[in-house]
Amino acid sequence: MVWDLPGLIECLLKAGLLLYFLGNSIMVKEKYRSAGRILFFLQAFLTGYWLSNSDWVNRMLYGNEDGMIMDSGYSTFKLLIVMGCSFLTMDLFYQGRRLCKLYLLSVFYAVQEMARITLYSVWSFTMLGLTDHLTELALAEKIDPERFMTIIVYLQDYSMWLYTAGYLALSYGTLRVYRRYLRDSGPVEEINRQGLWFLLLTPMLTMAFDVYWRISFYRQRGAEVEFLYEKHGSMYVVVPVVALLCLACIVFSRRIYSELVHAEAQENSLLFYKQQLADMTDHVRELEQLYDGIRRMRHDVNNYVADMEQLLLASAGESRLSDQIRQEADGYLKHMQQAAARLSLQFVTGNPVTDVILNRKGQICEQEHISLEGELLFPTELGIEAFDLGILLNNALDNAIEACRKVPEERERAIRFRGYGKGRIYFVEVENPYTGKDLPAGTGSLRTTKPDTDRHGFGMSNMHSCVEKYYGTLHYEAGEGRFVLTIMLQGRTTAIS
Repeated sequence: MVWDLPGLIECLLKAGLLLYFLGNSIMVKEKYRSAGRILFFLQAFLTGYWLSNSDWVNRMLYGNEDGMIMDSGYSTFKLLIVMGCSFLTMDLFYQGRRLCKLYLLSVFYAVQEMARITLYSVWSFTMLGLTDHLTELALAEKIDPERFMTIIVYLQDYSMWLYTAGYLALSYGTLRVYRRYLRDSGPVEEINRQGLWFLLLTPMLTMAFDVYWRISFYRQRGAEVEFLYEKHGSMYVVVPVVALLCLACIVFSRRIYSELVHAEAQENSLLFYKQQLADMTDHVRELEQLYDGIRRMRHDVNNYVADMEQLLLASAGESRLSDQIRQEADGYLKHMQQAAARLSLQFVTGNPVTDVILNRKGQICEQEHISLEGELLFPTELGIEAFDLGILLNNALDNAIEACRKVPEERERAIRFRGYGKGRIYFVEVENPYTGKDLPAGTGSLRTTKPDTDRHGFGMSNMHSCVEKYYGTLHYEAGEGRFVLTIMLQGRTTAIS
């Protein structure tokens, strides 16, 4: 293997460009955090340089050491080897799904190949024109043969440097724009499988065009060599135009996906606010019913007091009616107690919104023969909005009630909750039985268990939105028939000790 300085620099720049493109889109595994990126860079550099300059590789692939091949299609083998080695090394050092890694590598090599093809077509057309012009000058004896050969050698050397710098610069510019859309639409790991296949489609079609170009570039038939550009002169224009369109499609497919993600986020945000409005309407209705009941109770109490006065006066005047009057008085008192009981609150939190939610869920649980127990003190000092805490309680208790409905009646159907603060952190815990069919035992982040996530899971989305607003977390533990949801919120002010 002969050391090739231009090839060495080119391979170094390509390996650095690959590392730049990956950036923070995908993280190195914890055990390789100190050296993972360096080792991946060295692999990309050494593999590319070795395949380009190794006599052994040329003998294995082409049957000769000088790398001259009878058919340009064989060059595809080197590209596949480079991509395969990069994928295996990336899978070793980087964390995440393999489909995400395949997607990132496909984009990088598709961009690199299209930039190279675009600049090669321009470079070869320019070189052909300059060479023909110099040849005409030499034939016209306007320049001597020795100077002609010197100019041709220098022209080939320096133009090759310009070609390499040009296609690497075009690759860098395209990848830089692509990285911006990567950052705008969130981590690659959060892209679902369908989204990844959508994003993979364009680079895969681009690589198919690259393979076709390699196969068609030239072919030797006996002593004659057929070049694509010489056979079809229009290819000097068609090939770079198609390659540039491929680059544009790669970038715009990512832009379209980013806009779709943003549109979906806006739609979810709209649904979130609609749900907030619906919850607020329910809370206001419950409060109106509560206060209306209090007003009616106040009105009735005045009548009850007047009736009791008349009964007491009648009892004092006629002793023979005392037993009947006492029964009437007892009936009035029981009626008053029942009316007061209907207006009494089982749970008092210190905030009317959370009071209404907990007591309304308590009434639902009573109808469903489910026990609801717990205590919660509203964290006034932490700056947590009652409406946000109400959304969390509403959805958490709804999910707990739904889980209890699936539990056989012979088992205990009890929901226990509590809310408490520790410094600036406020915790809400909801515990309930469950059948064990919807969730695996263990721990994890909370997601909807319903199969149709497009039509369900808005409650979960609302909960996550509220939790993210306070830089908190949703976490569950499931096992032995019990499910425990823990919500952690960071207060905006420090609690008073």
